[in-house]
Amino acid sequence: MTSLTDLELLARLVAFDTTSATRRPTRSLGDFVCGYLDHPCIRAERFDCGDGQENLWFETGPEATGDGAGLLLCGHVDVVPAMEPEWTGDPFTLRIEGDRAIGRGACDMKAFDAIAINLLRAAAETGGLEAPLAVLLTCNEEIGTIGAGHFAAQWGGRPIPHRTIVGEPTSERAVQGHKGHLSLSIEVGGRGCHTGFPDRGVNAIERTIPVLEALRGLRASMVEERAESSDLFEDTPFPVLTVAAIDAGSAINVMPDRCALRVGARLLPGQSATAFLPRLAAAIEAAGVSVEVLEGLEHPIPAGETPLAEDACLITATNDTPSYAIDPSDPFLAEVRAISSDVDGRGVNFGTDAGRLVPLGCRSVIWGPGDIAVAHRPDEWISIEEMTRYRGRLGVLVR
Repeated sequence: MTSLTDLELLARLVAFDTTSATRRPTRSLGDFVCGYLDHPCIRAERFDCGDGQENLWFETGPEATGDGAGLLLCGHVDVVPAMEPEWTGDPFTLRIEGDRAIGRGACDMKAFDAIAINLLRAAAETGGLEAPLAVLLTCNEEIGTIGAGHFAAQWGGRPIPHRTIVGEPTSERAVQGHKGHLSLSIEVGGRGCHTGFPDRGVNAIERTIPVLEALRGLRASMVEERAESSDLFEDTPFPVLTVAAIDAGSAINVMPDRCALRVGARLLPGQSATAFLPRLAAAIEAAGVSVEVLEGLEHPIPAGETPLAEDACLITATNDTPSYAIDPSDPFLAEVRAISSDVDGRGVNFGTDAGRLVPLGCRSVIWGPGDIAVAHRPDEWISIEEMTRYRGRLGVLVR
């Protein structure tokens, strides 16, 4: 396949609707990228994640030997929905307006993907690498870094480069780490009945009120917490607890028999999701509500069809995006900072794939082009000038 510029390749990638929230498959994009990187010096693997989703791995140069040498460039290919009426054009057709390349995923993070793919292709064509250069493109990052979690299990104990760039949009700041995000479902039971006979039922919404009060109290206490990693997060140096959604009731004349809360906990690096669950349960029980915690951190979101006892309060962890922080004395961090736009990138409040790659030995710096403030919004865009500048800087790490 003919070589494309980074901008041309970005346009091709944006054209694939890879919205993970609606389970849009990534396989067609994978077919295209595999064709584009079809080269005798590139080793490619595709890892099935179900429902047409897959992780993509490409590697050139010497094969990894287990010493961690080389460089891994990690991006995700899925995007958030583009349903907002404020879009001024087709979200999946890249538009150029001055210095801006506009389209869903242009900033988060298909621009980085395009740059990484082209760097790998150029390295394969030129040859002479001293160490492996790899590109990992994950699926389902936007719905809980699920693809990277699958990849860590799929890859197993095979050798892999440890120096890792996770190219999320950081405005080219070399970021040390990020908070985790523990997604939770809290279901509170009741007993349904006709509202004309309230003594025959138990209102699940009313039973949820002390649960909400407990969550509010826990959130307030968490604001006062500090950890060793707090200095990474200047604006919010504490873990954050959010009640993000409430679902209850079927009709105005029916006593609700179930009330479900969707809750998110953004934990600091060093804080364990496993340890947070008992703390959450204890806070609710202190409000007089008996609690059951479903063991484990990766369960499907409850469908609301399973019978729930009228005195139940069930906590289910539906996803855990682990927090992450690289050792501040790591020489790789210094290496990236030497070529980045900011020598003190600290941390970001959003999650990335970096935490999922820790079991493989990856030491990640989160560093990519684009401003996160314009991601996940109508007319998402990235600066073409910044893409060019970042491509040159990233190339310095390839050797």
